[in-house]
Amino acid sequence: MKMKSNDLIIDLRRKLPWHKRYMSNTSTAMMWACWLFLWRPIMLVVGLIGLQKPHLIHSVMHAFGVGVQHGITALIACAVALLLWSHFIPATTVKKTDVKTTQDYADFFGLSEENIQQGRLQKISTVHHDENGKIVFIE
Repeated sequence: MKMKSNDLIIDLRRKLPWHKRYMSNTSTAMMWACWLFLWRPIMLVVGLIGLQKPHLIHSVMHAFGVGVQHGITALIACAVALLLWSHFIPATTVKKTDVKTTQDYADFFGLSEENIQQGRLQKISTVHHDENGKIVFIE
């Protein structure tokens, strides 16, 4: 069997030895049997109620059906709402800011442009702040 390069499911079951496949199939069947066995008390109670009061089972099944119908309706409504939202409400875009020049930084911080250039060329810079957190000097 040739596998496609974009397969998401890797199925190498046929390459396993027969005893590993047999063990896997047997354990899967046993787990399903246990799962059904766990439902046995509920099915016995439902069967007993169904024999004693069949109208009660009918009303429960009707309520279950109505619940499923409402769930499917809500799911479809949400899908339509998301589809409309994605087509009619514009996405907010990030506005690009202008590239700042060294003079802009110098004007903002109240420093000389040469001082900022010298600080950029240094491998280690010490920035001095005042008590308000404003940069006052760069070494």
